[in-house]
Amino acid sequence: MSKFLELFEPIQKGDFGLTDEAIYKSIENEGDFIPIWGGNKSHSIIDRLVSKSAKTKQNVSITIFAGEGIIISLDGSAGSMTYKSDGCFSLNHHAGFFKVKEDAKQEVLPEFFALFYQAQFTAASVSEGSKTLTLDQVYLMEFDLPSFDVQKVIMGKIHPLSFKKQKIIKTLGRIDSLKQKILSSSYHSYQTKGMPISNVLGYLSGNSGLTEEVIYQQIDNSEARKHYEVLSSSTIDRTKMGIVPRFKMKNDFINVFEDKEGILTIRNGRAGQTYYLRPGKYTLNDHAYILFLKNQCPYKISLKWLMFQYKDAFLDYVSSSDNGTWNMTGFFENVIIDIPSYSEQIVVVKKYERLGQIEEKLNGVEAKIEDIFMKQIV
Repeated sequence: MSKFLELFEPIQKGDFGLTDEAIYKSIENEGDFIPIWGGNKSHSIIDRLVSKSAKTKQNVSITIFAGEGIIISLDGSAGSMTYKSDGCFSLNHHAGFFKVKEDAKQEVLPEFFALFYQAQFTAASVSEGSKTLTLDQVYLMEFDLPSFDVQKVIMGKIHPLSFKKQKIIKTLGRIDSLKQKILSSSYHSYQTKGMPISNVLGYLSGNSGLTEEVIYQQIDNSEARKHYEVLSSSTIDRTKMGIVPRFKMKNDFINVFEDKEGILTIRNGRAGQTYYLRPGKYTLNDHAYILFLKNQCPYKISLKWLMFQYKDAFLDYVSSSDNGTWNMTGFFENVIIDIPSYSEQIVVVKKYERLGQIEEKLNGVEAKIEDIFMKQIV
């Protein structure tokens, strides 16, 4: 067994204060541009660039990372790792970068390590609402590595799958770009313009204290006629929290949502991300909200269209702290929307859904490849 610091140099964290404002300001300057990444799962798709001469919000020159090593997410998708063979890039404080020590280069292949030891890192991250890894946690971890020759043999067999995965990632990036073009299409007729979103949407808050332990205590409650699926910030990971009846917690019945469509909006962890909910029976913990059309809304609105069209507005109200939080109050107080005809909304939804079907298939293939990568080497 080897400890992290016996194999790798200390993790160099990305820059604090490298906010969107600082990034946009840097783009106004002439010069070379490099990718910037943070706590997202993959550091392969380039969706943002920053100038090499950029400065943080504190007016400090950014760190430029280069060479062979591993990018690791420290919160958000904490534990996710991406191998980099070369090139230079920038990181915000949600990610870090580390290299193999000179005297350990015959002990560990960084590409091998990035592929097969993610599970150990993600398991060590905190999973209540948002996943976080501290440097102290990482430095205390131990790794059971196969011999260097075995690592090379395995990577020789894995490389074709890695190549396919990278092609899938690039295709997914192009699909995302197409989605943006669909949403920027012009409309010809409107039901209304300049409408505060608070006039058309309501929200349901989550239940504080609805933990896994509390959910397990309700499993034997078979007398209840209705059961509700528990949603949370981890719902998109398909990690079902279980089902519960409507029961009293802290002297009040839990909040439930049933028999109409909604938008699950993540409060923290993957803050600002949204997911369409078909009509069903739901409840949720306090890491998410459910948004829905108000009964008195006079306009015909597709919730799917609203979610797709205004996804950037949701993300605009995410704090830039280490554990980003969605500002529900600011969103409802400030967001203004234009509502086109319902038929034009549906045209956009159908285009978006067709791309989503392709995206889902590609994500399925990538997940199968990832399952192979995530297996521990014995």
